Amino acid sequence: MIQPNNNPATQMPESQENPLEKYMRVPQIYITLPSGGKYWNPSAIAMPVNGDVPVHSMSSYDELVLKSPDALMNGQGVVDVIQSCIKSIKDAWEMPVTDLDTCLIAIRIATYGESMEYSSACPECKEFNEYEIDLKEFLSLPVDLSAYDNPMQYETLTVKLKPRTFKDQNAANIEIFEQQRIVSVSQSDQLDTETKQKRFSDIFKKITELSLANVTGSIESITVDNQIINDKQVIKNFIENADLKVYKAIEEFHNLSMKAVPDKTIHTECPECKHKYSVPFTFDQSNFFALAS
Repeated sequence: MIQPNNNPATQMPESQENPLEKYMRVPQIYITLPSGGKYWNPSAIAMPVNGDVPVHSMSSYDELVLKSPDALMNGQGVVDVIQSCIKSIKDAWEMPVTDLDTCLIAIRIATYGESMEYSSACPECKEFNEYEIDLKEFLSLPVDLSAYDNPMQYETLTVKLKPRTFKDQNAANIEIFEQQRIVSVSQSDQLDTETKQKRFSDIFKKITELSLANVTGSIESITVDNQIINDKQVIKNFIENADLKVYKAIEEFHNLSMKAVPDKTIHTECPECKHKYSVPFTFDQSNFFALAS
């Protein structure tokens, strides 16, 4: 049976400062969000007056969360870690995707430092080598928000876009993953031709719906004849039934906006044959943080 500690010499008064506090997390770096706080739901973030957002290192609990496949798959793990490390963010589901990479890179820097190891095979001599990159370089890459700041004009239509939220992007990624899984299963030799054709027809239909939803979800409003339309169902109905030329123009404008966050490229020189080449730096939340553990 556990007995209560009644020794006043060893008890800590409630008003006394926790002696372990100096070992608790404090902000390690400060970042400027590419969006500058625009496009956020006001209740989802508490922007500092000076715009410098503090970033804490991950806690031991955060690290365990990022090792949970289910939490990573459904996005909840990423949301929990972002909110734990960036206290200004109250609801990471509502984060514009333009800010996502910056926040994740900043959390890794705050936790493990500015350098990160990666592996690459030289395309010339095929030698496999380990390299080290400076993650600060990626924090300084400019994010082009012009497609969101400057609406598209098509005859009498004015189309204003907004960045998709992490919630929307995560839902789309889960759906794409599920469709890829179905494609893999549908290729089984155990299925007859008719069943395969039906499944592929269903997949094609779903992918088409996803493409339309991706465009629709990025539209904040459409203005015509001085009337601003922001009802999601009305916009969805318009996109599904728009003249092909109108849709193609909007889709092109949408695709331009998707390039707001620049690709991250690593310029490398092979130590064996001195061949210089570039590789894209891509990461998902699991391997990006797992590399440090």
